[in-house]
Amino acid sequence: MSKFMERVAQSKHFTKWIDPASGVVSYILTSDIVPHTQSFYFTNRSITNDGRYLWVYCAFPPAGDANYGRSLAVVDLEKDTFTHFPETEFLDASPLIDLDDGTAYWCNKSGVYKRGPHKEDKTQRVAPLPPFLRGKGTLSRIATHMTFSPNKKKACFDAEVGNHWVMGDIDLVGGQYTVWQEFDYARNHAQLNPAVPDWMLFAEDMWAEKQDGTFHDITTDENGKLARLWTMKKGEAPVYWPPLYTEARHEWWSADGRSIYYVDWDYGAIRIDTETGAREVVDPRGTWHAHCTDDERYFVADENEIDGKKWYRGCKSRVHFYNTETKKYANIVTENPALYTREEPCGYHIDPHPQFALGDTVVMYTATVTGRVSAAVTDVEPLLEQTR
Repeated sequence: MSKFMERVAQSKHFTKWIDPASGVVSYILTSDIVPHTQSFYFTNRSITNDGRYLWVYCAFPPAGDANYGRSLAVVDLEKDTFTHFPETEFLDASPLIDLDDGTAYWCNKSGVYKRGPHKEDKTQRVAPLPPFLRGKGTLSRIATHMTFSPNKKKACFDAEVGNHWVMGDIDLVGGQYTVWQEFDYARNHAQLNPAVPDWMLFAEDMWAEKQDGTFHDITTDENGKLARLWTMKKGEAPVYWPPLYTEARHEWWSADGRSIYYVDWDYGAIRIDTETGAREVVDPRGTWHAHCTDDERYFVADENEIDGKKWYRGCKSRVHFYNTETKKYANIVTENPALYTREEPCGYHIDPHPQFALGDTVVMYTATVTGRVSAAVTDVEPLLEQTR
């Protein structure tokens, strides 16, 4: 067991849980400081590189929802403290952590802010709400989930205000916004390439008009495929990437910046090589969200084979680990029980969203196995042993 996992196992804020079917051990954040915790959206890691700080989303039901009202808390595993920062109330899934020093960034309705992980750290405004986002209607987001540029001097934004979408980058030192493109159709889930400067991955999404609620689905191309996946280089026109099959959801960049990954609810996790255009299924089990190690050999994903893939927010789910070399699976959570119903779904986005973290040595995810929504962590080494 790594030093990080030893600290987690010894922490008074975590409870050991063993999956009754797979035997995989997880540690669930069960502190009573906040009633509801979640792991970050899977594209944004939240455990610092030294293993000391572990950031989570927090909520106080029934207050707030997936768009606004959640806030941040941090576990300091060196001091075994768990601290909630109510001033970090954020829009959408915008929080971003600097994994070198533990600084948290987030967006609210006034702009972009940051603070350190210690109680004595002060909240600082990084960038105010820019003039081009004022007076155009209701501000729904500044960023779906911020990501850093390769040198960490900038972060992306994909703002939605009224029936208007604006994408670009934010200078995290000077606070300036640089607009790359404006759209009249929903564009979000933007992510800057982790290795190549000024290159962004983003999604076309469904949306409803603010005035009368008229619904617009994701458009389809001439072959009937969802036109969700797009990239854009600063100063150039967006480029569309057709999916292998019909569906494309919940995309992310590979660590080396060469490949786009996305999920298909029926066919699993799929890779697109941006240099050759080749497409291949890499994890064949249908899934909602997936994530891979930096070397792209191992995958984690959330899914619902339990109820015939009948998804709603708060439904049953499974979290799996997949070894691409042996083609074997290990269930981290065989069944996350449903805490909500289709008629009354959860107001928060509580899909497990598993992600590799801390140099791909652990997996973070959101669990419901204790009867409430909680962030959880498990060690990767036992998963490798099960799938060898």
